[in-house]
Amino acid sequence: MVFSAELIGNTDTSYVADTETRGMSGEEAYSTVEKIIKDIDFSSFKYVIKKVDSTLRGNIAEEIKAVDEAFKSDMVVFSPALPDLGRTTVEGVHCLNGTPITKTELARDPVKPVTEDNIKKILEKAYAEKVIHVNTKDVEEGNFNFSAGRIFTFDASSNAHMQTIINKGLATGKRILWVGTAAMADNLFEIEYKTPPSLAVVGSVSSVTRLQVKFAENSGIKILKVPVSDIIEGRSIEDTVNEAVEILNQGKDLILISPASYSLEEYEQINGSGILKSMSTNEISIFVQDVLGEISKEVLDKVKISGVFLTGGDTATGLFKKLGALGSSISGEVTTGIPLMRLRGGSFDGLKVITKAGAFGKEDILAYSMRKLKEVSTDERNQ
Repeated sequence: MVFSAELIGNTDTSYVADTETRGMSGEEAYSTVEKIIKDIDFSSFKYVIKKVDSTLRGNIAEEIKAVDEAFKSDMVVFSPALPDLGRTTVEGVHCLNGTPITKTELARDPVKPVTEDNIKKILEKAYAEKVIHVNTKDVEEGNFNFSAGRIFTFDASSNAHMQTIINKGLATGKRILWVGTAAMADNLFEIEYKTPPSLAVVGSVSSVTRLQVKFAENSGIKILKVPVSDIIEGRSIEDTVNEAVEILNQGKDLILISPASYSLEEYEQINGSGILKSMSTNEISIFVQDVLGEISKEVLDKVKISGVFLTGGDTATGLFKKLGALGSSISGEVTTGIPLMRLRGGSFDGLKVITKAGAFGKEDILAYSMRKLKEVSTDERNQ
């Protein structure tokens, strides 16, 4: 991160210019950004991204225009969605967990209230030229092109939507100013470096975990329920392993979950199946954790992934044993109380792992952690 363009030089390095303009007036923000970036040689960088707040706080249009003019863009692509954290754009309106931003508490911010959530209208306040909006249906079908104008805004409610937008933009070969949240950078890098998907294994029956799973599912992450009741009856795990492998081979992140972790009704169904086999509640719990561990190990033997997210202490311990790990080392912290680790020993030595207690964490932590597992360090990229 830099506060002055004087420190920007080596084009093998990524730079973030921090302007601290959110609380300024629109005119002040434009002038400040213009001054900070006026001496940057943009021609030597592969990508130029104007980062915006995922809830549209600050002087969005004025700052975009300042960067656009300095960069001399052929095209501006504005998509402020952050699907993993519930920030989506539908019919041009930017939403937080499905609610338009102007109908949330952000509209009552005492310093810089958000007064507009239509992203096309936001840019039209700063630009005299035409702003073209592309809706969800056209994004999903890839039914748009960039010949009709220079400034574009987009609906997006999933990372797949964002990657469609980015791929079509890259195909033009134009000098593009990419405008968005962290998801814009994440998806650009995903396309550039093709990071493997991440896998979550969920065995906790906590109500907190259920909310986190539902949030991740609504963010577009694939859920695969393990048919525990059928496996208790003698069904092989092979079909579930194959289905998980197929999903991951498509590059999709996957949550492998016990149905008991998904809903109370399915929890009761699994217990009922176990009782019919004369299993105690504790025996059923051990059985479920063993099945999750065995399926996960077989999946990991067949597919390359970025890392594994585990919730539930028995789930984590059981999988570590299945993988033959001798231990783990902490390499960072995802958030307070949730470590990022690497396994030590065994055939999966070095595998990135995030563990979380079942009843711990905010609603978005599962989705966020799966994205965190896919972050690639410079050393990893050069391997």
